[in-house]
Amino acid sequence: MREIRGVIPILAAPFTSDGADIDYDDLRRLVDFVIGEGVHGVALLGVASEFYKISDEERRRMIEVTIEQAAGRVPVIVNITQHASELAVKDARHAEEAGADAIMLIPPYFMSPSNAAVSAHIQAVARQTELPMIIQYAPDVTGAGIPAETFLEFSRSRKGQVYIKAESVPPGALISTLLEQTEGRLGAFIGNSARQMIDALQRGAYGLMPGCSMVRVYVEIYNEFVHGSREKAADMFDRLLPVINMFSQTAETLIRYEKMILHRRGVLKTDYCRTPAYTPDQAYAEWLDVYSKHMVRHFNYSL
Repeated sequence: MREIRGVIPILAAPFTSDGADIDYDDLRRLVDFVIGEGVHGVALLGVASEFYKISDEERRRMIEVTIEQAAGRVPVIVNITQHASELAVKDARHAEEAGADAIMLIPPYFMSPSNAAVSAHIQAVARQTELPMIIQYAPDVTGAGIPAETFLEFSRSRKGQVYIKAESVPPGALISTLLEQTEGRLGAFIGNSARQMIDALQRGAYGLMPGCSMVRVYVEIYNEFVHGSREKAADMFDRLLPVINMFSQTAETLIRYEKMILHRRGVLKTDYCRTPAYTPDQAYAEWLDVYSKHMVRHFNYSL
């Protein structure tokens, strides 16, 4: 099993200009782009991939193309988002057969299933794969809270590596609780555009899963934290935080800005988001130029 650690961006879903199809050439270009930025892995079909706007056929093809294009250069993590346990099991099997290095599971939340039902869903998927599993916990997006004991119970019952992607606000106390009570056996990643990146890393998080458009800067900050000065890493992060706060006010604003930046860079042919989608007005669109200058000034990295 490959180690899952470091900066692992969630890939955007590149659509054709009319939104009718996935642009798989752009997906291949995106995989090469983020690997070139120095990432430690790639993940796809998360919220930032607009998983809720993608067909089953497209999902399977995106997984296969991403794994093929990554070609073993970095681990590939596949998100399992089906609410029905029977369908989630099928998706997990497909991900493993396609060559994924780990799976990430969003526990079901629609219709407010009980904690026991959520736990049973996680266990049903876990029984079908020996791959490392990341449980995504994003209550602000899903509207569903899960007690820490559910994660602890799963970690205790599974031989394979278990992680949590913590996107609660704030996530620090949950990360500390899970790491302390499992003596580090349960690993943690930070999501939510890595707004709490420094705090999470200081508490022992393994890494972060941000978007993919500014990923080189996240890599630089992470590497500075791990191999250099934590104080310098915190200072660098403070310079990035205003940009994160502006672009990631909601999941849909983040998705749009990510694609706008990737389009400006020539990675994607279009910044199309399937509708309904966020469209910035002129004032918000102009902030992209303002923050591009900010990023050049502080990171020599234009948006």
